[in-house]
Amino acid sequence: ALNIIGGYEDGSYHPERNIKRSEITKMICVALNGGKEPNLATPGTPTFSDVRGTTAAWAEKYIESCVAQGIVSGVGGGRFAPASNLTGSQLAKMLLVALGYDSDIEGYTGNAWDMNVNVRATQVGLYKGLEGVDVSAALTRDTAAQMVWNALQAKEVGYEYTLVSENGQLVSKTELVPKATTLLESKYEGKIVEGTLSQFSYNTNKEEWTYEIAVSTSDTVQVKSTQDFTALMGQIVKAVYDNNT
Repeated sequence: ALNIIGGYEDGSYHPERNIKRSEITKMICVALNGGKEPNLATPGTPTFSDVRGTTAAWAEKYIESCVAQGIVSGVGGGRFAPASNLTGSQLAKMLLVALGYDSDIEGYTGNAWDMNVNVRATQVGLYKGLEGVDVSAALTRDTAAQMVWNALQAKEVGYEYTLVSENGQLVSKTELVPKATTLLESKYEGKIVEGTLSQFSYNTNKEEWTYEIAVSTSDTVQVKSTQDFTALMGQIVKAVYDNNT
């Protein structure tokens, strides 16, 4: 629904297959552009030697965009390995950077990068619903989709830089600052509401349902959909909706 994944031409998704490094760069770029195909360019000289002119050429603009944002890096030797599998730790690092975390400041490079990544990833909920997943193993497409969805619900962050005096010298201090918005809110202007489906109506002209979700005894939210969810009447539901409609 958020246009992050499209599946294969035959209508399948193959959740059991491993996600490729090239595939995840497109998912991240589209997610960061609010579900719209981003207008991306490629440099005159490619960053990696194994993308342009290969079967992975379709992903070059996404890979280059992620490189420019610090979201991905190569595997050494000037290569990106676009057809290689991705691990949970590697995707977690990409998603944390997409949320605003700085790899160098947070220690997402060097020998202990995966430990630092997974501590933070667990804190912000990137592995929610995936308890027990082997983060060092090849990541399947269903798990990758879950992690991207979890990242969209996580709070973005930024940094504040200040100069303080220590022992007569000015020293730069960096402080991690959580933002009030999630990626879903900032990129899609989307909201998530959870409550009891209390009422519904159907507009025959628009072929559209309006559902009323009771968040509390005094607070309700109306969401619209072309799908029929009336069988959920009286049940606790969670809905993702556009905050502008």
